[in-house]
Amino acid sequence: MLAEYKYIEDEPKEIVKPVTNVRFKVDFDITNILTRFGNWSRRGIYLRQNTPSYYQSQPKKLREVCSDNDAMLIDKAFLSILALNIAQSKNIYNILMLYYFGEKQVITDYASTSGRVRSEWKRLAQDVHGAPNFKQLSRKIREDKIYLIKPLSVQSIADRMQTNWNAVDKLKKSGEDFLNGYFLSLKANAGIELEMLKDRFISG
Repeated sequence: MLAEYKYIEDEPKEIVKPVTNVRFKVDFDITNILTRFGNWSRRGIYLRQNTPSYYQSQPKKLREVCSDNDAMLIDKAFLSILALNIAQSKNIYNILMLYYFGEKQVITDYASTSGRVRSEWKRLAQDVHGAPNFKQLSRKIREDKIYLIKPLSVQSIADRMQTNWNAVDKLKKSGEDFLNGYFLSLKANAGIELEMLKDRFISG
């Protein structure tokens, strides 16, 4: 005798009531966190080389920084990528750094040590009549090597790595996913959370 089966439609349906008035932690945007960290890092370099105007001349999005405490945590998170036992960990790290921090470009800047304006150096370089003596001027001009730092697009990074856009974008997203998990784990296991993420709630 064949066994008798009950169709799923014949089973009583369980009524699930919607949950109301529950407070949820807002999901953080890892790209915003990393952007602010990159901005913080660039600002530090510009301040150390005494070129704050270079930092201020950037678009507003590239001037919004994280706190120093957050920067230390994010820096450790970045370094943990290099400790991953995977073949692409170094590439992932480099891609994230180029995208969120940028590429350094060294330029030469000339500063007067005697109060003379830099136009005199320019006149000399252009061999304009009446320019001051080269030896006299050179003793009063300091040559500085300074950095300009520009975040790179995914396509620009792909060009430098001699690969395609999709490959770089895939590694970039893998790194962002890892950092998402890193900060979630840091909060769950150690109770440590980035300052920029604290006290951000929504109610359902």
